[in-house]
Amino acid sequence: MGSISLFFETKQGKYIKNLIIGVGAGVVLLGALFKINHWEGATMMLTVGMCTEAFIFCLLGILPPHKDYYWERYYPNLDENPHVEAYRKGIKFKAPAEAIGMGGGSGGNATASLDKMLEEANINAPNLKRLNDNFQRFGQTVEQMKDITDVTAATGSYSQSAREAADALGKMKDTFVGASNTMSSFNSAADSTAQFHQQVQVLSKNLGSLNQIYEVELQDANNHLKAMNKFYSNLVNASDAMASSASDAVAAKEQIATLSKNLASLNTIYGNMLSAMQGR
Repeated sequence: MGSISLFFETKQGKYIKNLIIGVGAGVVLLGALFKINHWEGATMMLTVGMCTEAFIFCLLGILPPHKDYYWERYYPNLDENPHVEAYRKGIKFKAPAEAIGMGGGSGGNATASLDKMLEEANINAPNLKRLNDNFQRFGQTVEQMKDITDVTAATGSYSQSAREAADALGKMKDTFVGASNTMSSFNSAADSTAQFHQQVQVLSKNLGSLNQIYEVELQDANNHLKAMNKFYSNLVNASDAMASSASDAVAAKEQIATLSKNLASLNTIYGNMLSAMQGR
């Protein structure tokens, strides 16, 4: 069943599914048409149509529903019709030359692509700095050319064009300066990452030392606890022995008292016997 579902998710499977549904619907309509007009073979055609419709319903019931993805949640522009938006703005819609790249959470890919592009174009901080210096010197040269505008009207027009060119070059210079600053920011971020990595290594080393100290302290505490348990065990045994000695002393005292009583009785008996013998 799973393989059938996977097959109908392919391009060929979708085509076959649409073909079955379309042809089956045509057979159902032909059966109904034969039955309505009471043509010959209407019963057979209607039976074939009903069986076809039942097969189509069973097929649609077995196949899982197509999973819909709400792409407009992540790409709100999908809900906008570019033709309608262009009409509202009063401009003519032009299809983009190539598809827009994926956005959202692909900041790392965009940065990697920018780095690769700059590396392939051999655009680095020193080259950008030299280009910036050249544009500054060129801008100064163009600024000095403004003094020629007082010669003739023709040269004035040329100077105006030169000023516009200087402004454009100045804006271009600012753009390259911004790119240079961005590269510097990337380098600073890399340095900060390296420092953070070193700090994490130091922290990991300190945690390892602290863990060793904690293990030694824990072992000492366990040894001390074992010694204390042994001491208390010996103390309990001594207390039990002392309790046994006390009970033995009481028993001995009772036996001695009994013995003394018996000796007194025996002395009395022997005293009476001696008295009786002396009386004879």
